Amino acid sequence: MTAGAQIHADRSVASPLSWGERNHEWLVAALARLRDRIQAQRGEPGAWQSRGVEDCLADETTLGFTPALLWCGSEFGLTPFERELLLLAAGVELDQRLRASIAALNNGVPTISFAMALAILTQPHWDALSPDAPLRYWQLVTVDEDGVGAGGTLTRAPIRIDERVLHFITGVAADDTVLSGRARRIDPADIAIGDTDDVLAERVARAFTKKAERSTIVVVHTEAPDSVGLRDVALAAVRRVAQSALWVVASDLPTDGAELVRLGRRVHREGALADALPVLAVDAASSESTAVSFARAMRGPLLWLGAPLPALKALPDDRRIMRFELPAPDAKRTRATLIAHWTQSDATTLERDRTPADVVPELERAAAQFHVGPSEVCDIVERLDSVPSRDRAGLVWAAAREVARGGLDELAQRVEGSARLADLILPAAQLAALRDIAAQLRNRDRVYGDWGFAAKHARGQGMTALFVGESGTGKTLAAEAIANEVELDLYRIDLATVVSKYIGETEKNLKRLFAAAESSGAVLLFDEADALFGKRSEVKDSHDRYANIEVAYLLQRMESYRGLAILTTNMKSALDRAFLRRIRFVLHFPFPDAAAREQIWRRELPTATPVGDIDFSALSRLNLSGGNIHSVVLNAAFKAADGSGRVDHAVLAEAARAEFAKLERTFTEVPPGTGAA
Repeated sequence: MTAGAQIHADRSVASPLSWGERNHEWLVAALARLRDRIQAQRGEPGAWQSRGVEDCLADETTLGFTPALLWCGSEFGLTPFERELLLLAAGVELDQRLRASIAALNNGVPTISFAMALAILTQPHWDALSPDAPLRYWQLVTVDEDGVGAGGTLTRAPIRIDERVLHFITGVAADDTVLSGRARRIDPADIAIGDTDDVLAERVARAFTKKAERSTIVVVHTEAPDSVGLRDVALAAVRRVAQSALWVVASDLPTDGAELVRLGRRVHREGALADALPVLAVDAASSESTAVSFARAMRGPLLWLGAPLPALKALPDDRRIMRFELPAPDAKRTRATLIAHWTQSDATTLERDRTPADVVPELERAAAQFHVGPSEVCDIVERLDSVPSRDRAGLVWAAAREVARGGLDELAQRVEGSARLADLILPAAQLAALRDIAAQLRNRDRVYGDWGFAAKHARGQGMTALFVGESGTGKTLAAEAIANEVELDLYRIDLATVVSKYIGETEKNLKRLFAAAESSGAVLLFDEADALFGKRSEVKDSHDRYANIEVAYLLQRMESYRGLAILTTNMKSALDRAFLRRIRFVLHFPFPDAAAREQIWRRELPTATPVGDIDFSALSRLNLSGGNIHSVVLNAAFKAADGSGRVDHAVLAEAARAEFAKLERTFTEVPPGTGAA
C-alpha cells in the first residue's frame, strides 16, 4: 500500500462512526491523558509515573483503525518520545485546558520547548531535536530560531507544529501552502486523458506498488517531444496507485541548493500525507543539475517525465531507477486513433451536415504521413469540425500538417514558397532525378510499411540527397519544389544554432531537431552543409575525437530519419566519403547555359508586371546564375516602379551592371539586338 493509502483505506471501512469522528475521539482522549500527566507533574515531580497514568498514545492494533498521528509516527519513523512531542505540540494549538497547564509550568507562557518535553514525556532522548531526526528533517515541527538567537538555548527555544501537519492530525483536508506555485495536486479524474498505452501505464504503476520499492524513481521518456503523451501516461499510472498526482515542473524549481533540498523534503512529505505520487516534468528549458538535485532530496517515490539524465544513476543513496520509453506514434496507431476520434465526432453531427464520404480516405492518407499523438488527433478533429462539411476533405491534409509541426518552428526556419518542379530550369536528367526523389518520399510509408520492406531493411531507411553546385544554381529552389510536390513543410537548418564549440552540445541539438521533425516527416535542408558534414579529421586531440563522434552521430541519425534530408554544397570534395556512401541521391546543379539563362530571365517576370521592350536573348549573354538573375530582375522592378513605371531592357541592364559590381566582376554591355540569332 502506498504512502498515505492506509488512512484513505480506513476511511472507507464500514463503521457506525466515520473515520474523522473516530480520529477526533481518539485525539481528544489522547490529549486528556496528556493533561492528566502534566497536572500530576505539577502536583509532585515524578508523581505521574508512580500513579500509573497510562501512555498518552493508545496502540492502533487495539483500535480497529489508524489515527492520523499514529500513522505519522509510522510513516516518518518517529520514536514514542517524538510521537508524544508531536501530540504535545498539537495540543497547545487545539486544547485550551492543556495550554493553561503548559502556561502554569512555563511562567505563564503557553509555549513548549524541548527542555519541557524531556521533563514530562516518556522515553526522552536528546537527539530527537537533531536537524537530521524526523521531527525537523520532515519539518513536522519548527524551532523558533529567534528564541535561540536572543541569548537562549536550543533546548529552551519555542517549538510549534507545522500547520499542514496539524491539519492532517485533526483530519482536516488541506494543501500545503508552502508548496503554492511549486507543486500542484492534480486529481486524474479531473483531467481528460487521451488514448494511452495501457500496458505501459500498468508497468509504471506496478513499479510503485511494492513497499520495499517505494523510493523508486521511474523515468518515462520519449524520443520525439510529446509532453501530452507523457502527461497522459503519468496520470493513467497515478490512477492505479494513488489518490492524486503532486505535479512539479522542473523549470519552476529554485536554484538555491538549500531551498531546493527543503522543497524536495516538503514534496515528499506532502506526497505521503495526501497519498499523492510526486511527478517531476523535465523539459528542454529545465536545468539538468536542478532536476537531479531535487530527485536527490526526495526519499520517496518519484515519477520523472523527460530524458533520463546520466546523473540519476549516480545518486549516492543507491535508489532504484527504472526506465520506460513511450512508443512514438506510427502510421497504424495514428490512423486508428484518427478514424476513431472522427467517427465519434461525426456521429454527433446533424444528418443535414453529415461529412462527405471522401473525408475518411483523406484522414487515412494524412495518418500515413503525419504520426501524431492522441492530443494532436483531437486538435485535427476540432479544426475540421469548425468548417462546413463540404470543405472538410480538402482541409484534412493542411490541418494535420500544421498540427504535426510540433516544436520544429523553434529549432529551424520554415521556408514558405510556391515553386514546383515544373518551374525549375534544369537539364532533363536532373529534373528526372528530382521527380524520383519526390516519388520515393510520397510512397515511403507504403513501401516500407504496407509492402513489408521495413523488415528487410531495418537500417538505412532514411532518404538523403546531396545537391552540388555553385551558389545561385537552384539547389534551395529545388528543395522547395520537392517539398511542395509532396505537400510537406521545408525547414532550413541554421548551422549557427546547431554546431556548438562545447563537446556533446552539437549532438544534443541535432537530437532535438530530428526528434521534433519525426512526427511530420518534414523536408530538412542543411544549406552549405560542408560546414557541418565535413571530412572526419585525423585524431590529434580530444576535440578531433569529439568532432568525429559528431559526424558518426549525424550519419546514424540521418539514416534513421523517416523524412528527407537535403544537403547542399558548392564543394563536394569537402564532404566526408562516409557520407557519400550513405547518400541515396547525388545531383549536380550545373551553371545555366545561355538557353537556360534566357528561360530564367523570362520566368522571373510575373505576368502582372508592366513590361516594355526586352531582348531576352541579349540578356542571356550575361554570365549569371539563376539566383543572380532573380536579384537583377527584382532590383530592376523597384527601379522601374520609382521611374518609368515599366520594366524594360534598359532598366534590366542597369540592374545587371550593379549586380556585376557586387560580384566584383567586369560588366559587358548587352544592348538590344546583340543576342544570338
